[in-house]
Amino acid sequence: MTLHFITETDSSDSSSDGEETSGHSSFNEEDSSEEDEVIDIYEQPVFDSSKEINYKIKYKQTFEEVLSSNDVYVLNLDAQKIGQSLRIATALSNFTCNIYDIDAGCKSIRESLEHEKKIVDVKFGSSNGQLSSIVYTGSEDGTIKLWDLRLKEKCVSVFKDDTDTELKPLSCFDVSCDGRFLVAGTEVFKDDAFLLFWDIRTTNLLGGYWDTHREDITQVKFHPTEDKTVISGSTDGIINLFDVTQTTEQDALQLSFNTNSSVANLRWFKNKNDDSIISCVTHTEDVQLWHTTDSTPYSIIPRDTISNSMNVKPDIFSQIINCHQTDENGNIMLLVGNDNSRGEHLQSLDIINDGPELSPRSLFKNNKQIVRCSWYDYNYGIMVTGGEAGILNVWVPSDENNSVDNTGKCLFKELPKVSLKNHSSKPY
Repeated sequence: MTLHFITETDSSDSSSDGEETSGHSSFNEEDSSEEDEVIDIYEQPVFDSSKEINYKIKYKQTFEEVLSSNDVYVLNLDAQKIGQSLRIATALSNFTCNIYDIDAGCKSIRESLEHEKKIVDVKFGSSNGQLSSIVYTGSEDGTIKLWDLRLKEKCVSVFKDDTDTELKPLSCFDVSCDGRFLVAGTEVFKDDAFLLFWDIRTTNLLGGYWDTHREDITQVKFHPTEDKTVISGSTDGIINLFDVTQTTEQDALQLSFNTNSSVANLRWFKNKNDDSIISCVTHTEDVQLWHTTDSTPYSIIPRDTISNSMNVKPDIFSQIINCHQTDENGNIMLLVGNDNSRGEHLQSLDIINDGPELSPRSLFKNNKQIVRCSWYDYNYGIMVTGGEAGILNVWVPSDENNSVDNTGKCLFKELPKVSLKNHSSKPY
């Protein structure tokens, strides 16, 4: 099968409407008085409070929702800021997705959107016009569902590849910037890992690629402004860049980047020169930054550099949660935590001069969980996090920052810290 991607010229003819701790030691040889000194992996990490003054942007927690007293994780989330309101979608480990509408005067939770297996990601359609009510959920059950929140969470469309006797297990998906196309990556299925494409307007499967990855595809991302450019990442360590206007996989593949690792997370960024940047977080908790024109990453930030920058001892428990853009010039911060105990040492670090140097940015005090996913709006400084204790948090810069973030723009209106558990129309 080949992919025929619908272009602007022919659109009128289509229908419309394992923990890594061995990579470094926490102590240099000159710092150790005994060669056989052993680090206790059960030791609780402690933050050096004398370094708190170095964290330049102060944050406070303005919303907290405990989703369940049972063992339910927040695996993925997406959010939109519309006026003074914040809408959040959370993909949970019990195969459901909850939608929250939050503003200073109203806090509500919607009916859950359900799948038969784990939801691998959740995305809103658009913050503009009627698409702000559209939510997509993709699942290991082999389907991506389109929900319209105006229709009491009705599933409007289902996207799947039914060309085989069984549906391919999806591992990730994304929506193009113009809202017209879907792409999904799969686990290895009958010896191949697939990239699948759909036309959102018709639910038609446009085609697929299956020759460019040898192992499970973990990430797939449309370019944020170029709707025909897609990157994919895999546990085979390869990042592929495609021009999906081409009709064959061989012609579509423009570039391949070898990370020499396993790809866990990919993001697009634009730097101050308007060049496209790809960030890659590996499964060994390193960060790589790539120009799309280079054959090697222009910056590699190792896990031990990140751990040492967190001012937490012992520093063997660091985890990278996400990379986020902090301003219109494309500066990048890392949201990092620790995967020991309750993961309470949540913080962000700025990448300095393209790395690998890092500097403290923010502490997120009173975090109660190992964080698995995050969303950030640099215009207002809002951070949303979810994690392994099933808690949803909204964080905003505190009044100590003179009520404006580092961009000088007004902040999201502060919300009372409440739990909506009793307001849920569906118990867990």
